[in-house]
Amino acid sequence: MEALKTQVRDTANAPCQIIQACTTSAAAEIAPCLPSANALRCIIRRVRKCHQYAEPRSLAEVHVPEELQRTLDGDLFLAKDAVVSEDRILLFTTRTNVDKLAHAPVWIMDGTFKTAPMVFYQIYIIHAPVGSRIFPLVYALMSGKSQALYKRLFEDLVDVAEEYELRRNLQVIMTDLQLAAINATKREFQDVVNKVRFPLIFDDAMNKTYFLLTFL
Repeated sequence: MEALKTQVRDTANAPCQIIQACTTSAAAEIAPCLPSANALRCIIRRVRKCHQYAEPRSLAEVHVPEELQRTLDGDLFLAKDAVVSEDRILLFTTRTNVDKLAHAPVWIMDGTFKTAPMVFYQIYIIHAPVGSRIFPLVYALMSGKSQALYKRLFEDLVDVAEEYELRRNLQVIMTDLQLAAINATKREFQDVVNKVRFPLIFDDAMNKTYFLLTFL
């Protein structure tokens, strides 16, 4: 059981993966005595609940633990943490993702609201084509939607790319109908074509036709 609890605490593996690893690694004489799969799932839920971080009630309480500032591979994930007046931006991406973003001719930007933590207004996501598909490459927790906040987001993203000595191949930016985001992109990326799009679902049809839609 201790090995199972260690996996729960130290990994982000799904319960089925943890249970399988636990049962297959158990000694032959111990395996028949292990709890049922449902009982093991209950143990996993209890352990994870005990180690969950309390959701902050204000921006001042937001602190990203060091173990969450990096990916499971050890790469830096929390790229920037910025305060703009009374607002805040947490910019998450990796060097690999920024490299893919820099080589992409098209960026597609959109915000999602329902999954954002309580003290943040939205999770703003920047997608880009990689091969023949579109992937989310940058995530930003934003406490507001002002032009100043979007401007700082794009400035920080450019700074990250420069820190990695990456030059962008950006030609077109597609955003939704957020005027503040549109104005901020026009100021920060003056040599880029801006296009407004209506909300789209990134399904197979979108992945196959975005090149045509973008350059119309």
